[in-house]
Amino acid sequence: MKDIGLRVRDADAQADRPEGAAVGGATTLGDVLAVLRRQWLPLVLLTLLGLMAGAVHHVTTPKQYYVAATVLVDERPVALDQEITASIPFARNDTSLLNEMQVLRSLQLATEVARRLDLHNEDVFIFPPSSLARDIISGTKGTLTGLISSDAAEETQVASDPAADEARRLRGAAAKLQRDIRISRIGMSFSIEISYIGHDPALAADVVNTYATAYLDDGLNANVESTERTTAWMRNRLAELEETSAAVLAEAAAMRRTEPENVMELRELAQRAATLDALYQTLSARYAQMSLQGSFPVSNGRILTESLVPRTAALPKLWRTLSVMGLLGLMAGFLLAVLREMRERGFRVSSDIHTHTDHAFLGHLPQIEPKSAASGTPQRQVPTQFLWAVDMPQSTFAETLRNIHATVALGATDGLGRVLAVTSMLPGEGATTLAVNYANMLAASGARTMLIDLGATDAGLREALNLPGSAGLIDVLHSKAQVSDALQRLDATGLDILPAGTGRRQPVAADIVYQRHLRALVQELRNHYDHIVLDTPALGTTADVKAMLGLLDRIVLVCEWGQTPRSLVTRYLAQEPDVSQKVLGIALNKVNMAKLARYARPGWPESYLQPNAHNA
Repeated sequence: MKDIGLRVRDADAQADRPEGAAVGGATTLGDVLAVLRRQWLPLVLLTLLGLMAGAVHHVTTPKQYYVAATVLVDERPVALDQEITASIPFARNDTSLLNEMQVLRSLQLATEVARRLDLHNEDVFIFPPSSLARDIISGTKGTLTGLISSDAAEETQVASDPAADEARRLRGAAAKLQRDIRISRIGMSFSIEISYIGHDPALAADVVNTYATAYLDDGLNANVESTERTTAWMRNRLAELEETSAAVLAEAAAMRRTEPENVMELRELAQRAATLDALYQTLSARYAQMSLQGSFPVSNGRILTESLVPRTAALPKLWRTLSVMGLLGLMAGFLLAVLREMRERGFRVSSDIHTHTDHAFLGHLPQIEPKSAASGTPQRQVPTQFLWAVDMPQSTFAETLRNIHATVALGATDGLGRVLAVTSMLPGEGATTLAVNYANMLAASGARTMLIDLGATDAGLREALNLPGSAGLIDVLHSKAQVSDALQRLDATGLDILPAGTGRRQPVAADIVYQRHLRALVQELRNHYDHIVLDTPALGTTADVKAMLGLLDRIVLVCEWGQTPRSLVTRYLAQEPDVSQKVLGIALNKVNMAKLARYARPGWPESYLQPNAHNA
């Protein structure tokens, strides 16, 4: 398929490759379908809104009636015109027809029609009813104009002459009629259609019929005026010829008396007198013919069809209004969808991870709604969201954690316990939920697992897991308590937990003693545990994870689905290559599984995930 605004390629053939490599930056048909899947709501809503607006506009728009009359231009040229027409008939006739159309479009003819029908006193013509939309627009425009020109000087009331006011209103009505009337040629014929659209069907029919009649009357009047001007000129010419002929005859008579021997001049005078007499006779005959023609003028056209009063309205057309408004609504929905897509800044699918970070995608962690039910004794109840992977082993959440564990296990070759840090870019993205569920899943499988809270205060895991107050990591590192005294165990899974401890500590990056003792503690714990999971602060708010890189084997980075800015993660990993090398991969948390497939191309893994898989 050719490129039309976007390059369309086969999305299925590249489904197993990163987006950048698959399509080379091109927008594929799969991308368009994915956008339609996730943006269908604004498209449908705005289209329906457009259709509803179209229906309201149709109901509130006054009816308009179309009328038309046809006039045939039947020109009868004079002899000279016939000679010219014989040489260039089509050019001459077309020009004459165009001239007649200009007569129909003239303000003079519109004024005559307005005068005959008294249109300047017809309210339905001068102030036609308008639609609700036009009223709203006009009202808004008037309000804005009033606000802008509120300081303008008030107009003075001047008494006007009634006759002058009548003439002014007649000119206004004629100008409006000239603007609204439509004059068109029918095909290549010499027929002219006069059409008009009005709110009053009877008045509209009268307008076009009067227009046709006024046009023919104007032609008759033009012929009469032309004949009168011609006959007036002929009368003057005949008088001049008569005077000249009399003068020639008088001169000839005088010469006969005084110079009878001057035969040549007498002959010339006689010939001149005869010529003038012949010209007089010819012009006199033509004058009589013109006078007779002026008494019986002949029209240059005739009315072929007159308009009847229409019974059904021509406008508004429901299908046209709905089509236009529906299309406008669809365009508005498309614009809103584009704006919403432009605002998309978070990670949605695995290809986003591959493209923007060049790290492995560890899986989707569906949104878990906290429930009142809990596991454990009444005194040590653990909220169900922290035991989700254990209680729901077939869920997508648990499968993602097993994928993380399998990826971690691929690098375990020295036989010691693996130290895994779980962190996020920003607070509140669910790193603690993942760390606790992952540790509980490992402990429930029989692995010796410890979860260490590296938060700044004791308000982290202790409150989240309803642990009893006691010593913690801070106390152990400052030699205020033994490890055995600070450990807490979850009865449901056998997970050992080392809370943060009482009091507030300095950031790890600023506490050298803390770092040294923590390194020694972790090294000792490696000998006693198969897995050590560290719940660390967010990367974007502290430098603690960077200060502890020597302790860590790998880092699992948690990003909130659709919320964590891609640019933030990309810039941080590019600016911190040491941290980036330790990152095992990125998991997307709080995923809305019902909406996930909307962001996937056909054939991508996300398109096959079941919306209720996290509840399985």
